[in-house]
Amino acid sequence: MIIGLGTKMIAPKPALFFQEETMDAWSVFERKLCRSLLLISGLTLAFMLLFTLTDVVMRAFGKPIVGDYEVISFLGAVVVGFAIPYTSLLKGHVIVDFLLEKLPKNAKAGMEVATRIMGIALFLWMGWNFVDMSLDLIKSKEVTPVFRLPYYPISFGLAFCCIVQCFTLFSQIKKIVGGRHG
Repeated sequence: MIIGLGTKMIAPKPALFFQEETMDAWSVFERKLCRSLLLISGLTLAFMLLFTLTDVVMRAFGKPIVGDYEVISFLGAVVVGFAIPYTSLLKGHVIVDFLLEKLPKNAKAGMEVATRIMGIALFLWMGWNFVDMSLDLIKSKEVTPVFRLPYYPISFGLAFCCIVQCFTLFSQIKKIVGGRHG
């Protein structure tokens, strides 16, 4: 059906437009979510730097920060775990593709899809185990020795990052299959 407006004729947009619009909305959401996690990771890294610097200076005066290892361990887990989805979104991980480059385009795409499916399986498994571990930590009320901080928020946060990573890998599969993978 064509709608006339004066001298201009406007045809309705095909159904494909809605799919592209949804994909674009998903891509925008995915990018914002991954960037938010990266921001948390970056701020945490900056805090680690300041914390370590303060600890080193305090040690020089004979007053080290008690519990510094447990704080740095928690923060290190946040820095690494929260940066993974954004790094994957940018395809910033190290890949060894000298063999893939010799394959035909369809075989290369098939290998890329297969590795991303394996990645999804791995991160789903990791996410499930982080949730399971978090629930065990809640039941046991396990806390750090010095500051008495609970462990479970960190493992729940890492589980969330694993799920976001799965969505990122799934989006990459959709792009590869759709021929829009770069």
